[in-house]
Amino acid sequence: MISAVFHAPISFFDSTPSSRVLSRSSTDRSTVDTDIPYRVAGLVFARIQMLSVIVHMCQVTWQIFPLFLIFLAISVWLQAYYITTARELARMVGTRKAPILHHFPETIAGAPVIRCFTREDLFVQRLYSLVDDYSKVVFSSGSTMEWLCIQVNFLFNFVFFVVLVVLVSLPKSSVKPSLAGLIVTYGLNLNVLQGWMIWNTCNVENKMISVERILQFMEVPSEEAILVVKESPPSPMWPQEGKIELEDLRIRYGLSLPVVLKGITCTFPGKKKIGIVGRTGSGKSTLIQALFRVIEPSSGRILIDGTDIAKLGLHELRSRLSIISQDPVLFQGNVRMNLDPLEEHSNREI
Repeated sequence: MISAVFHAPISFFDSTPSSRVLSRSSTDRSTVDTDIPYRVAGLVFARIQMLSVIVHMCQVTWQIFPLFLIFLAISVWLQAYYITTARELARMVGTRKAPILHHFPETIAGAPVIRCFTREDLFVQRLYSLVDDYSKVVFSSGSTMEWLCIQVNFLFNFVFFVVLVVLVSLPKSSVKPSLAGLIVTYGLNLNVLQGWMIWNTCNVENKMISVERILQFMEVPSEEAILVVKESPPSPMWPQEGKIELEDLRIRYGLSLPVVLKGITCTFPGKKKIGIVGRTGSGKSTLIQALFRVIEPSSGRILIDGTDIAKLGLHELRSRLSIISQDPVLFQGNVRMNLDPLEEHSNREI
């Protein structure tokens, strides 16, 4: 999942809030690593116990066994009826939590601007609304589990009541007291184990939503190009002159979106300082992203010193180009680490 996110295209981060990535990397990972194994172990243990009770019960009182088969069929039906709703509620719990995690840091980061325009109440009410939406889904999810517990407990008590009625109705001469006590004990144990197994099974199925959410991020499409091309790598000194040629370059941000750069053909001489002037939305940033292949051209090509950058690996291309972004970025650490984060140069070179 981490590898897929790191290799995802920029469009993924434009459409995916950081809180959603954080939620799946923390809450869902914790559920998969700690909660699911514990519940699966309890489920396996309960099933082994239940099978043992059924085997002993069939050896002693096989006449009552069909009653528990009916009880088992009803339990499976209740479980299937419950899980269809509970699974969707479990998905909604995860999606309703992410907006809260996204809204809170954004509000903290923009606190000076919010206070400047005296809009504190608006953001507080927005946070309350997000928490209310999340609480409603959590309450509904807990209510469905309580509903299942009530139904299963009622079924247990009813079956146990039927067993007792059958035992009391039989003539005293036909049922020994020890055998009757054994039947009651087996019936009680089977009821408890069956209820514990149903509850555990539903819990495991609900928690498996975390696995589903992680698998969704594992299937995030990565940038199509490979990192390093071994067949025809560029020369170690490439690019030397820095001449950039655009040949009928067309770029769009999506298959269904309009073309942003519409057939640009021009040449930027090497070793020159070039300024690109244009209004907002004219494509200046798009052209820079095309040079780094953050956005792949839909047609046309870009040549740097006569080399088509589409035939290079992403690591080879981006490691040879430099950019000073508009937003300053400092990594945690000393000045040397910020100047050379990949540790490719010696102290004397720096």
